Amino acid sequence: MLTSERAQPRIAWAIHAFTMSGMLAGFLGLITALDQSPRASLLWMMVAMVIDGLDGPIARKFEVASVLPSIDGHIMDLVIDYVTCVVTPAFFIHEFQLLPERFSLIGISLILLSSLYLFSFTGIQTDDCYFNGFPAMWNLVVSVMFVLQSRPIVNVVVVLIFVMFTIVPLKFIHPIRVRDFRRLTIPILVVWLLAMTYLIWILDSKTADCSEKCLPPVAVAAQIVVYFGSIWIIGIGIWRTLRGDPDPEPASIPSGPARH
Repeated sequence: MLTSERAQPRIAWAIHAFTMSGMLAGFLGLITALDQSPRASLLWMMVAMVIDGLDGPIARKFEVASVLPSIDGHIMDLVIDYVTCVVTPAFFIHEFQLLPERFSLIGISLILLSSLYLFSFTGIQTDDCYFNGFPAMWNLVVSVMFVLQSRPIVNVVVVLIFVMFTIVPLKFIHPIRVRDFRRLTIPILVVWLLAMTYLIWILDSKTADCSEKCLPPVAVAAQIVVYFGSIWIIGIGIWRTLRGDPDPEPASIPSGPARH
């Protein structure tokens, strides 16, 4: 665990500014989707995801909440996350027709509304930092849909499953904060994201409907990595759900709302 350090106000403001930059990345994801550039849109969503993954640990390390008590970083983070993790990927689904036309508006509505429920749910995290339900990371879902070139009918099933698991308390791992299998999860996550970034880069709008036969062998291998990484992340959540809650331990983490 990182040693707690009290930040100076200017450092605390800089950390908040870093968090705020995620909103700009989400907005650029919207603009580039509107410009019909799936590559740029998905890459901006990944930039927002990296910012979201880093800002929380940094803010906790420097005790930003106690330095700037008038600014609620948790609420700021939730607002940004709803744009970058929900609205931008929902718009991406609409613009690039990842769902069948007849189901598109219904699917997007389910994504937006179920995510509102999730972001309002006060019991979103367990004591050991798992999510109670799918944490509305639709930016990752649409990235996987795109790089695996899944058919619209398959995407319908995926959307319905994840919407259901937003409400059903199947556990989902927080890759950074969960201690179970962390030494394996973080390297797998890094390789998984690198594989997705490579696939996003080569699958632009001209090859978005390309089948596996027209992909280079390296791309097919990268798709296998994406399959494996997805199974690992979901599998740990299933394992945690079946195991049940661990025995309570003495609190070692300061109380208060955790960043999403």
